[in-house]
Amino acid sequence: MTTDGAAGRHVVLYDGDCAFCARWRDRMAARDRGGRVEWLSVHDAAVATRFPGLDREDAMRQMYVYAPDGTLTKGADGWITLCSVIPGLRVLAALSRIPGVPPVLRRVYRFIAARRYRLSCANASCRARRDAGRGGSATGRAPLAVLALLLAAGTSLALSGCGAQEDPLVDRLAAIADPAAAAVLRATFRNYGGYDAWARHETVEYLYTLEIYNGRKEPFAVSRQLHRLGLREERAYVEELDVDEPRVVRLDGDALEVRRGGLRITEPDELEYPRALSRLVRWSFMHPWNLLGPGSILEGRATRTPPAEGTIPADPCDVVRHRLTRDGRDGGVESDDWQDFYISRLSRLVDRVHSYRADDHTYRVSIWSDYWTVGGVRVATRRRTYASDELGMLGRLEGIATYSDIRFDVPIEDSLSDSQRPLAASAGGE
Repeated sequence: MTTDGAAGRHVVLYDGDCAFCARWRDRMAARDRGGRVEWLSVHDAAVATRFPGLDREDAMRQMYVYAPDGTLTKGADGWITLCSVIPGLRVLAALSRIPGVPPVLRRVYRFIAARRYRLSCANASCRARRDAGRGGSATGRAPLAVLALLLAAGTSLALSGCGAQEDPLVDRLAAIADPAAAAVLRATFRNYGGYDAWARHETVEYLYTLEIYNGRKEPFAVSRQLHRLGLREERAYVEELDVDEPRVVRLDGDALEVRRGGLRITEPDELEYPRALSRLVRWSFMHPWNLLGPGSILEGRATRTPPAEGTIPADPCDVVRHRLTRDGRDGGVESDDWQDFYISRLSRLVDRVHSYRADDHTYRVSIWSDYWTVGGVRVATRRRTYASDELGMLGRLEGIATYSDIRFDVPIEDSLSDSQRPLAASAGGE
């Protein structure tokens, strides 16, 4: 493993998706004017290379601190190590050596670490209350008190109004997933930016390009579209690009408006496909977050290694099967269709989705790649879809979908209107 020991620096592995953890990183870094400590998020891609033997699940439970000689301390003991390194805090490390103090620190640390996402306080009013009570910035001085009191301050926050809120992710997974699936998805959602980062956004806009192959070596059709989607409500705007008479679809729940070349389409038979398309593009973009949606049933399917696509061996994946109830509501009758999400044990990101449709007994495998982080959320910007068999073997290439120019929280009209002006003309300027 590499810990930058030659530079004489300590390396801290911490949960970079945790706002509470990041605030304490900033406080400590502000004191570390000599650069004695490197802070590295456990979600950083460099961690797998620099720390190949890392127990990632344990590193998510407690902070890791590596000394330049490779010595490792964890959790509360890691904080004591940092206090012994950073100027102005060494008295805390000395006080922590009082008999009986370290066990108390460890218990308090474990209490706070298990509740760190509740302490993150994502909404603006919560941040305002916290900052007013603290009387300083996030990078202000760490309190010069014994380390036990420093950690106890976090405990008092956990019992205050900010920390007392329920964690919707934990509660939702407990309701719809077995323990194995819930454990995998908790780690997965953290690597997609964390539930708080996702929940901050209301809408998304992006350019969508679909290359249709149907088994051919070159695409025989290419479609480009502008999509604007509601992430909390079933709302969608789909506009065809680069065509003479673009079709524009506006969906708002059950309400639908479709225009082609500026003329409104009213024939019921011509509205069903645009309605299904709008719902499909919204469903596809929202993976994996729509696993939390109404009617979801999630089941752990153990660990499998998918067939390699080329000469590079595939990584083992934790598999979570996703079913929906037929009426789309919790407590309904389970559907015969399913999707198996293959989640890499290395990156904790979705590697592929293996789907089965009972109506025609067809299988598809979607390969996810080219991840980008936008607005604090990771998005797979390239997805290849293959025909498959029941074993998940890749057949012919059917299509490649790419997502570009992604922007969150772009306004969507409040209601459907008779306006004939498509949105693409203003897509880049709002």
